[in-house]
Amino acid sequence: MSLLGKFLSYFKVSFFLVSALVFWIIFGWFADYSFPYGQVIELIICCFRGTITAKVNQLQKQLQKTDFISQIDNQQQIQRLNNLDSQAWLYLGILDRLGNNSSESNEKLAKTIEALRNKKYEILDELNPRRYGKYRTLSKIQDFVESITSSKTQKDFLQIEKIIDELIKAVRNSHPSETIIKESLDVLTQETAKNAHKISPNRLRIIYKIAELINDLFLKELSNLEPSDIDKLNETIIQELKEQINIFSQQFKNLLEQKYTMQQELQNYNDKLNSLNKLIFERENEEFKLREELKKYISLNQDRQNSISNLQAELNRRNKKLIELKTQRDDLDNRVNQLIQNIKYKQNEVEQLTKKLNKYSEIRFLEGDYIGNLSNKNSKYHFNRKCNHWKMLVGEYVLKLDGSREIRSSSSPSLFIKEGLEECDICSERKS
Repeated sequence: MSLLGKFLSYFKVSFFLVSALVFWIIFGWFADYSFPYGQVIELIICCFRGTITAKVNQLQKQLQKTDFISQIDNQQQIQRLNNLDSQAWLYLGILDRLGNNSSESNEKLAKTIEALRNKKYEILDELNPRRYGKYRTLSKIQDFVESITSSKTQKDFLQIEKIIDELIKAVRNSHPSETIIKESLDVLTQETAKNAHKISPNRLRIIYKIAELINDLFLKELSNLEPSDIDKLNETIIQELKEQINIFSQQFKNLLEQKYTMQQELQNYNDKLNSLNKLIFERENEEFKLREELKKYISLNQDRQNSISNLQAELNRRNKKLIELKTQRDDLDNRVNQLIQNIKYKQNEVEQLTKKLNKYSEIRFLEGDYIGNLSNKNSKYHFNRKCNHWKMLVGEYVLKLDGSREIRSSSSPSLFIKEGLEECDICSERKS
């Protein structure tokens, strides 16, 4: 069913539940505690939650399992029975409005409704004779409201259903007899005549069709046939039986022929089976001899296998020893390679040290504290160790950083005075 159809069915159920609740609240003072108000509210909530189908199935199953024992003197049972009747009426109304919107099949839903109606009739059979006046008044009001709100189609089907229910009730209450069909037809005719004015002609024909069906069944009953008709029927049956006998005789003859053929085939199969059994016996003897030879071969093979196992164990031991030797050799190779690498590293260090040594062999030592650049006559000579110019010239002189400059060192300033260089002012100040 589409989403719109599902919504409409839920709306119909909700409207029905709200109407029932309002009706019971307004007229409930006629019968105290007779109506399941709590269940109506719970079912309305289930409509909004979308679980109305599962909930009503659960409640109607509980109702069908409810048993009660007739207690004429128990006045409280009347209220309980009226409550059960109201529950049945409520569940029938919901199932009728849900229709095939539920997950159940139409057949199962129809059977559920029928079982629930039978339970309602069972309750009413016990309740109606004992109802108080106010209960009967309320029931009439409820029936009147339903008749106003129901369509013509619904009213017609209710009347048709009432006629069929009376027919079923009459058949169930009658004793087995040869005239049961005739009696049922009479009951149907009486009930139809009683309620024909309440049903539209277009739907009343359904009842007449059912009456025609029952009448045809009655006419086909053997007890209603004339002796001549029975004789003709017997002759027809006898002729059909003779034809069946002929057919069965021919089939029996065919079966006998098939039996003979199958016996011949079976004999051939037995002969072949005996030949096969003989051949199997010979093959078994050959197999026995082969098994004996196989045992001998297995015994010899076992000795060889033991020797092979011993040799294999020795081979495994030697392989293990070989693996250990290979491991030792690999370790030695690794150590040799490591030593070679160390030797190369040390050689590199020696070369580096040699280069440094050669470099340091060119270092000159100061001949005195006086030092100056003779290549530049405008420069000054220095002699104070705290002078930065002295430090720079000493470094250049010792390391021979620039061969184009003639840096000279002396223990006296005479060499520089002779070349025309003056003493450094900074060195003179610091010296003083």
